[in-house]
Amino acid sequence: MVRPPEELFPKEVFWREHYAYLKEHGYTLRDRYHPDWVPSWIKDPSKRVDHCEDSRRLLHAQVIDAVGADGRVVIIKDVELNTEYVVEDIPVGKHFSSPDLAKNPRNHCVPILDVLDPPAGSEQAFLVMPWLLDYNYPSFETIGEAVDFFRQIFEGLEFMHANNVAHG
Repeated sequence: MVRPPEELFPKEVFWREHYAYLKEHGYTLRDRYHPDWVPSWIKDPSKRVDHCEDSRRLLHAQVIDAVGADGRVVIIKDVELNTEYVVEDIPVGKHFSSPDLAKNPRNHCVPILDVLDPPAGSEQAFLVMPWLLDYNYPSFETIGEAVDFFRQIFEGLEFMHANNVAHG
């Protein structure tokens, strides 16, 4: 069964339920996830649903785009506490985001900008990272661009290994 665009999926409801919490911490989600959201095409019937930004669903349920208090577009990832990701990966990510390592030109790790502890009664913490494009968008136009891409991948991997981290 296809859901109408004004009906939120369960994970979208999760984000709506955390809208105020994230806003309190300086991150604003799209209007679709505001607790009082009314679809723009319902407010203005002259609009086509497929032309309305708030008809777009999440591509990946665990991450959502937001705007920080400084106007920067970010990605917020929800992470369940007491998982391997929280126990191992967050400290490693924070290590590579530390001021000394972050300024190293060989460090190509996506920085963690913020870690939000879970709200009361929740088992979900939130990681805030910069919003990035997929590695292949836009497409490489020259061989040099592809070579530079792989150089950065291998340089970043070597940097991680030099800092006693193996990526698996």
